[in-house]
Amino acid sequence: MIEVLSPAGGRESLSAAVGAGANAVYLGLGAFSARGTAENFTEDTLAEAVGFAHKKSVKVYLTLNTLLFDRELPRAKELLATAKNVGVDAVIVQDLAAASIAKDTGLSLHGSTQMSVSTAEGADVLRRLGFTRVVLARELSLREIAALNKKCEIETEVFVHGALCVSVSGQCLISAFLGGRSANRGFCAGTCRLDRECGGNKFALSLKDLSILDSIPSLERVGVASVKIEGRLKSPQYVAAATKACKLAACGKPYDKAHLAKVFSRGGFTDGYLTGEMNDMLGTRI
Repeated sequence: MIEVLSPAGGRESLSAAVGAGANAVYLGLGAFSARGTAENFTEDTLAEAVGFAHKKSVKVYLTLNTLLFDRELPRAKELLATAKNVGVDAVIVQDLAAASIAKDTGLSLHGSTQMSVSTAEGADVLRRLGFTRVVLARELSLREIAALNKKCEIETEVFVHGALCVSVSGQCLISAFLGGRSANRGFCAGTCRLDRECGGNKFALSLKDLSILDSIPSLERVGVASVKIEGRLKSPQYVAAATKACKLAACGKPYDKAHLAKVFSRGGFTDGYLTGEMNDMLGTRI
């Protein structure tokens, strides 16, 4: 069955994901994580988290997925060595220098969605660089995902629930320009969620949350290896509800959509990118 990959922003969310049936979790350390304001894990608690997950046959993917400066490479090398030593199953990276270090360390490589890979050719570049999986750009349709999977020889992962960035796969610079907090350094302030009125829309840059759980069986049929839930900044209750719903949807079973929206949504959900129907994608900040 397709892998259900859940967010673990901290210890309680990790327990919630595992308890709800996640096949794998992704989590970050205090440094070089695209969710730098999450609770995250330390080098010591990472070992505990990996041990806990592995006892439940749940894989652990480390997000070392920000862009790095030259001066930070030695510290990144230390953290990746720690990840290898404690048994992390793979590392999710955006920066190619981090990828090179991780590869030399012996870690499996997953390409972050922030690499904006949207073609089979792009996926094949990562394969030739030693990556085993790519997290596809969030803006692809089901048809595009299917075409990509027919051609590429690397595992693919797709976001199926959670927040959408107004820019392409998290490449927005609004927060960096207006507040000095760069999304690509792990500190997006969510500036797009503010009330910026345009064309009669009060929140003209804030997208509804993604939810394409009903399409998980279709994603599996076209060759997607893993479906991912966004939310390392969200509550353990959200993680548990989204993971449970994702597992049910993967089996073709009904799930409580109203409860899922109540736990967290921005004015409802959208499947606009997957279906190509992008007329009603704007939501509000809550």
